[in-house]
Amino acid sequence: MWGLVSQASAQEAEPKFNSNGDDIMRIRGLLDEFRQDIIRKDGYALTKLVLNPDVLFHHTNTQEEIDSARKYNAQFDGIGPSQLDGFAKLLATSKDKLEERFRNIEIRQDGPLGLVTFNYDFVINDKVHHSGLEVWQVCKIDGQWKILSVAWTIY
Repeated sequence: MWGLVSQASAQEAEPKFNSNGDDIMRIRGLLDEFRQDIIRKDGYALTKLVLNPDVLFHHTNTQEEIDSARKYNAQFDGIGPSQLDGFAKLLATSKDKLEERFRNIEIRQDGPLGLVTFNYDFVINDKVHHSGLEVWQVCKIDGQWKILSVAWTIY
C-alpha cells in the first residue's frame, strides 16, 4: 500500500529543476537576441543562435494541412523539413518592417537543458499577422545557450 501512496504523491508533485538565476537570465537574453535579429532582419545572426542548421524549426500543421500534404507524400509526418533557412531568407530579403512580440514567457531550466514557452505575435508593418504559442528547447554547450528546437502554433 505504501508504494501506491508514494507513486500517487510523486505523480502529483511539480517537476523539480536544478536551475540558477544566471542561466535563466542568459536564456532570457537568447530570446531577446532572437527578437532583435528579427527586427534587424539579420537572418544570418539568427541562425547562429541555433545549435545546428538541422534543428526542428516549424509550426504545427493542422489536420487539414497534413491530409493535403499526404496526397503527395503518404509518409508526411505533420512537420516536414525545418523552416529555419526559409525564415532566415525572409528576414534577409523582406522589405517589410518585421517584429515578433513575446508575452507570458516561462523559462524552465535544469542544468544544461531548458524549456521556454510563450505566447507570440508576429507583426508585419505594425499589424499582427499571426499569433500563437511558441515552445523552445534550449541547451547549454561550450558555456552558451543554443536553440535545440522551435515549434509554434499559428492563429
